Amino acid sequence: MDVRSRPLTSNGALAKPFSRNRSVLRLGYVGLVDAAPLLVAAERGLFERYGLNVALTREVGWATIREKVMFGELDAAHALCTLPFAATLGLSMLPVPCVSALTMSRGGNAVVLSEEIRQRGVKNQETLRLDVENRKAFRKYKFATVYACSTHNFQLRAWLEAAEIDPDEDVELVTLPPTQMCRNLAAGTIDGFCAGEPWPSLAISQKIGWSPVCSVDLFPDHAEKVLMVRKSFVEEHEEEHLALVAALADACELCDDPERRREVAVLLSDRKRVNCEPELIDECLSPVFNYGLGRVETKPNFFRFHSDGSTVPRAEDAAWLLQRIAEGFAIKVEEDFETIGRRVFRADLHEMAIKRREPLTA
Repeated sequence: MDVRSRPLTSNGALAKPFSRNRSVLRLGYVGLVDAAPLLVAAERGLFERYGLNVALTREVGWATIREKVMFGELDAAHALCTLPFAATLGLSMLPVPCVSALTMSRGGNAVVLSEEIRQRGVKNQETLRLDVENRKAFRKYKFATVYACSTHNFQLRAWLEAAEIDPDEDVELVTLPPTQMCRNLAAGTIDGFCAGEPWPSLAISQKIGWSPVCSVDLFPDHAEKVLMVRKSFVEEHEEEHLALVAALADACELCDDPERRREVAVLLSDRKRVNCEPELIDECLSPVFNYGLGRVETKPNFFRFHSDGSTVPRAEDAAWLLQRIAEGFAIKVEEDFETIGRRVFRADLHEMAIKRREPLTA
């Protein structure tokens, strides 16, 4: 039986809700495929199932998400896995302690290069390195990522470095909101980008770009998006926070169900959500990745929302992220990575919330 067919109480929540606090929780998200858990939870009544009253707001980009969470305009958000660390450590702003008790997605990113440079002879890392070297005296290549402190930036840098291209000297890196990647690639203002779906697949389907590598080729099983909240919110609203984690964990499970893939794709396709054709989003969620130029490969873990315990905010994820943040940003870390990781990625809170989940079927 579907969760929405179960008996409802008079206030609209399912019988015996976990939390009875009905104050409105403001949740932000960016219009990407990996925002699916929030959108599915809202559509399928999962927030109400745990006694929550949630208002979703679509935001332009990650800088807005970070600032609105830090300053209390949002209670929680779909966020880059780096953002709770950036906020806690005070990267470019005064520090505001933030935490995450839920990893909402793993994988889902890709590097995309323009069709224009392919026609110029760039086919792989070696030919890209040669062209970068030949052209940088009069015009450096320009690549975009969605945020300086992001897995996208780490992945693009790693791929360039493997090609013996210095991302700080040989090319120019810029930041753009995810929704602006394809239009800038088509206009020739950037030569490539690293972003999350659906924008890589949209560029490939429109034949304005192709992908030499996706994120799981570079860093399999990497954490991507998390539920970000202020530490003060967790302390002041413990029951609501645990209910929110439980509801979104339910949604993550639904998002990983292949039988619901089309349903999720149609839901996300709405212009007020992700605003892409459902067929394209369905392709993004499939276990097959189309790199373009006739290269199509099976990538069963390209997107993961729930399987194999992927919702747990893991210590190894935190250590990996903190190492790259420390290497890429001039910050003084007074505590060891393990201590910071435990303080920000709260596996203990995740466990508490998961224990209170109700079965999705009856």
